[in-house]
Amino acid sequence: MGLRSFVSAVLAAALLTSPIAPAKAQPPVGITDVTRATLANGMQVVVLRDTLAPVVSTWMNYLAGSDDEWITGLAHAQEHMLFRGSKTLSASQFADVTAITGGTFNADTQNEITQYFFEMPSQDLDIALNLERSRATGVLDSQKLWDQERGAIIQEVTSDYSSSSFRLFAKTIEHVFAGTPYADFGLGTVESFHRIQAPDLKAYYAKWYHPNNAIYVIAGNVDPQATIAKVRALFGNIPAATLPARKPVHLGKLTPLTLHDNSSDPVTLAFIGYRVPGYDDPDYFASQILNDVLNSQRGALYELQATGKALQTFAQSQTYPKAGLTLVGAAVPVTTTGETAVSDVKAVLEAYKKNGLPPDLVEVAKQREVAQAQFALNSISNLASTWSQTLAVEHRTPDEDLAGLQKVTVDDVNRVLRTYYDNTTATVAISTPKEAAGSAFGGRAGEDNTVIPSEHTALPAFARRVLAELKVPEATIHPSQQVLPNGLKLVVVPSAISHTIVVRGQVLNNPGVEDPPGKDGIDDVVSGLFSYGTTTYDRIAYQTELDKIAANVSAGPTFGVDVLTQHFERGMQLLADDELHPAFPQDAFAIVKTQTVGSLTGTVKSPAYKASRALAAALYPAGDPARRSPTPATVSTVTYDDVKSFYAQTYRPDLTTIVVVGDTTADAARTVVEKYFGEWKAEGPTPNVFPPPVPPNKPGQAVIPATGRVQAEVTLAETLPIGYTHEDYPLLQLANTALSGGFYASLLFHDLREIHGYVYTVSSAVNGGRNRSTFTVSYGADPQNVMRAARLVTNDLTSLQRKPLPGDRLIRAKALVIGELPVRQESYDGLSGQLLAYATTGRPLDQDRISARAQLAATAQRVQAAFAKWIRPGGFVRVVQAPAGK
Repeated sequence: MGLRSFVSAVLAAALLTSPIAPAKAQPPVGITDVTRATLANGMQVVVLRDTLAPVVSTWMNYLAGSDDEWITGLAHAQEHMLFRGSKTLSASQFADVTAITGGTFNADTQNEITQYFFEMPSQDLDIALNLERSRATGVLDSQKLWDQERGAIIQEVTSDYSSSSFRLFAKTIEHVFAGTPYADFGLGTVESFHRIQAPDLKAYYAKWYHPNNAIYVIAGNVDPQATIAKVRALFGNIPAATLPARKPVHLGKLTPLTLHDNSSDPVTLAFIGYRVPGYDDPDYFASQILNDVLNSQRGALYELQATGKALQTFAQSQTYPKAGLTLVGAAVPVTTTGETAVSDVKAVLEAYKKNGLPPDLVEVAKQREVAQAQFALNSISNLASTWSQTLAVEHRTPDEDLAGLQKVTVDDVNRVLRTYYDNTTATVAISTPKEAAGSAFGGRAGEDNTVIPSEHTALPAFARRVLAELKVPEATIHPSQQVLPNGLKLVVVPSAISHTIVVRGQVLNNPGVEDPPGKDGIDDVVSGLFSYGTTTYDRIAYQTELDKIAANVSAGPTFGVDVLTQHFERGMQLLADDELHPAFPQDAFAIVKTQTVGSLTGTVKSPAYKASRALAAALYPAGDPARRSPTPATVSTVTYDDVKSFYAQTYRPDLTTIVVVGDTTADAARTVVEKYFGEWKAEGPTPNVFPPPVPPNKPGQAVIPATGRVQAEVTLAETLPIGYTHEDYPLLQLANTALSGGFYASLLFHDLREIHGYVYTVSSAVNGGRNRSTFTVSYGADPQNVMRAARLVTNDLTSLQRKPLPGDRLIRAKALVIGELPVRQESYDGLSGQLLAYATTGRPLDQDRISARAQLAATAQRVQAAFAKWIRPGGFVRVVQAPAGK
């Protein structure tokens, strides 16, 4: 993965569910074909047939990345330029064609590869192939286009370097891999992007972008042989080329280093970095199993979290062919020093080195990998991503990966731990929050706000049929909905794509409405207690039971279980035991309460918290639930009896929805759910947890200084006095699609990024509730460009109010909305999440298609009228998290 993905994975690592225990592996049923071919010009093609949804995901992997550049950031810059047009397609055609399919596209630059991926309805496979072919035969890489894109990519860099964690991770990699290509992780710098010019881009493309240096992975509901024939017809005549030699990797001697940085985060983050085996090393597999063991909720590292010494713990790796980097660390409250966290983590590792790792946890980790191979089939895009990564970077298949993991022994894992986890040569990094005072943001609008009109070249021939055949597609999934006698809603979607079942549940809740006066944050304390076992099993025993059936469980206001088919009933029994019969040990209450207070002590000083509070205060009237927020003082008043009472009053079956997706039937699922959730009872009438309507807010602004930020983060928001059931709501969503959907095909991306380069990304959203909604626009920009970008946003919104959308733009927005319908259901998680949102709030399960039909029938004048009626360009509250003053 790229460094940004690595950082995100590290920060999310503490959310890992429990490890999976031994379970009898069954052959995958979803992939009926894994078909491979090599074209005459050397391009490798892999087609994975997965019938989960009428969706296809294509991943073009060029085997060149930052390891192969002579100016840092050059590979990354070339990645960006492949979206700026080619000799056969203009940038507007590229964006428009992708947008009308409702698909998504993106790219990723790593050390060894650069990946380009599309996801769209499988009926549009030809479009994805033609788009990829267009840039495989010569990008433009003109100086004019690069001068435009430079601003956007610099914004990407300044956004990443505004994070203390990112800065520390980058410095760790540079130190651990000093003198090797891995030390340059390829993001680039402001200086390097000014140095890079069009001839550099063209030279890099000419060296590496050739079919014999590419692996094309295509996954989804497609015919393998027909797909390969199409690839051969489009790509087969592109000539191969002689590839340059790769840079050698000579690992240097490790030396210790301690890094410190100040952050705007609410917690202190500390980690220890160790150089570990790479993909090419036989010990790579043992190193991965070691990570799994360290992340086990039955392990000593997680014990730091369970006993209150840490808020989160993690072990995460960034791996290259010849070596890797593992970070083991913890997040702790601001009241705990980073040095203490490092000492605690080191003590865990030293004890493991001395006594050896628990053999049962090693076996559990291996079997977890077997189960994950089944769960991997439940997302078309993840399936394509996994095969791309293993083939293009590791140079093996996922099956070969799994076989290597299964051969690992306890001795192998202990040897890796004792050999590579050497604290005398480790890199230690500590990120400490620092509250900022004052901001470098001036807040005055600058010049150059001219919006260059969009020029949309006619669609290429291979894409024109999409607009000619525009209609809401027939549903391919048919969920059943039932209501149990206790009021619990049950939605079931049978699917035989794999031998797995995914269950997602939600207890409808609103802390602003439900938390008792003066005890804001009690809901967080209750949620934190679910991981401490049930009335049947203590914490460790419960995790052991999950290991026995290869299940992952989460409990709380949102809950669920991922389980292999043969263990569905036992999985539901354990889920119900945690959700309905949590132990809530009194000693655990003391730990969780202390952790919550400690976490909030840093949170209330963080820029993100201050920004959210400033926004809520400006948007909502006094006394509104949205203005409530937990603080250390409010959580300090929570008692053990308060927790038990809050749980009894707010966790109710008549507020609960459960969605079951996978290898079962509606009747079988109901039998199991009713068996374990059917006796759950609620007392009294069902409470109303939806916040009330609100009047339109007044304009306002706030500037929040943030330590370490280079780029300003901007939120423009206003309230809307309508909810998601209002007839104008789908029309506002359609207008919003024209505003920011489809990348360069949208108004905001065109104006703020493509033309002016003020931002790397910009988003807008109409967020609907039962009784009220909000409209928001968010972006990141250099401080001097904040107001320039805001002026462009206002111009675009005003234009949508004053005149109807042009016909071509309106129909493209409609096509995007319609194309998104199947794409949203390409995974069990995506499907269950959508159904859960609809069922929980009482909307039809096919609400997406109901809305799409209204949007397809809408005229430009009707969309304009709705936008003019509800959106107020002059009514925004603007909140800026800006770099702190020096």
